[in-house]
Amino acid sequence: MKVSYRPHHFLCTLAFQGMGYSPKFVKNFQAIVDALRENEELSIEVVSQTDSICSACPHKRKQKCTEEEKIQSLDARHKDVLKLKQGQVLNWKQAKDLIRQHMTLDQFHAACDGCNWKSLGVCETALKKLREEDGAQKADP
Repeated sequence: MKVSYRPHHFLCTLAFQGMGYSPKFVKNFQAIVDALRENEELSIEVVSQTDSICSACPHKRKQKCTEEEKIQSLDARHKDVLKLKQGQVLNWKQAKDLIRQHMTLDQFHAACDGCNWKSLGVCETALKKLREEDGAQKADP
């Protein structure tokens, strides 16, 4: 199995809490999250249009989102912060490492500006937890 991701979906996956735009969307996203958690070596291809998560979204219209301009802006900011390239293939372990290394809280607030989900706080909490885990790992002998 290989999944495709828009750049902003890496952080969305890190923070996923079983919420979404529709039951079908949540079920699809949960299946992807479960697959990545079970196998962190699963390949993820970076794309610039609708992806594996979008496939069940009610806002999807062919290969675009009904809010494509806003989503392209989110993607561009996440792509820059995480240093991703279109067509790049990485796994979930590598993706988490990129988030851990490059996504500071300040960059999170800038990269996720305008996202409808940001105000819920789950993404910021997930990012802080990932960064704390990194600090704990570095402290271990």
